[in-house]
Amino acid sequence: MAKQKLDMGMAWTQATGLIGTNRDTIGAIAGLFFFLPALALALFAPELVSPEPAAPAGADPQVAMQAMMDQITQAYADNWPLFLVMTIIQFIGSMSLLALLTDRGRPTVREALMIGLASILPYVAAQLLSTLAIALVIGLPLGLIAAAGSPVAAVLAGLVLALVGLYMFIKFTLTAPVIAIEGERNPIKALTRSWKLTKGNSVRIALFLLLLFFTIGIIAALVSGIIGLIFSALGAQVAMIGNGVVSAFVNTGIGVIFLVVIGAIHRQLAGQSPEGVAATFE
Repeated sequence: MAKQKLDMGMAWTQATGLIGTNRDTIGAIAGLFFFLPALALALFAPELVSPEPAAPAGADPQVAMQAMMDQITQAYADNWPLFLVMTIIQFIGSMSLLALLTDRGRPTVREALMIGLASILPYVAAQLLSTLAIALVIGLPLGLIAAAGSPVAAVLAGLVLALVGLYMFIKFTLTAPVIAIEGERNPIKALTRSWKLTKGNSVRIALFLLLLFFTIGIIAALVSGIIGLIFSALGAQVAMIGNGVVSAFVNTGIGVIFLVVIGAIHRQLAGQSPEGVAATFE
């Protein structure tokens, strides 16, 4: 049986249709589980959201890079409890939002939240397993090549292994909808199901997501920059709060679009019931 090819235009049309059909419930979950935690992080740990330059202008690139890494590491070390709580909240929100996109029964917000809570442990386990798998596939060969003492070979291997890591990331992209929408609670089976669903479509999915978020990223950067200039003219305190609100709003929008898009991709590749297809555009 021929594997269905992803239609990127149809996936985007379905994604926008899903947002339009479920805008109230999506808005409620997005506001509670994405916007408010992101705003709290921006206000209480601004060094994580918009860090100050770690090195003076004109500094050696290696020194600047190391200073930036040290600054980020220290920021997460200082704020890890807040970051951990926010991450768990957003995980629950992500699974709840995906549960709303199922075409099997149209769950209410309360039912979606219950699914989100029930999905959180399998999803976290799947995330840890996929991260470990990618780290091992990249880290072990790279470590062995670096130990051989050839910088050129290490750089070339790093580039190749980065592509391998990206490929594996794409193969695991549908793990969340498999857990939230299909109800698969075994993390290994969820990862395997995602790998099978993306078979023959990995490049299409990668290109779709790259084009989508490149476009969204440019728009978000322009909007944030313009509004940031306006806020900066009103004083430091207003600028901090205003930029925090804008940052939270932008991050929420990007997160929701990503989730709805992978939900639409999952619908197309996993198959959808006839009543679900019709309901998408009601």
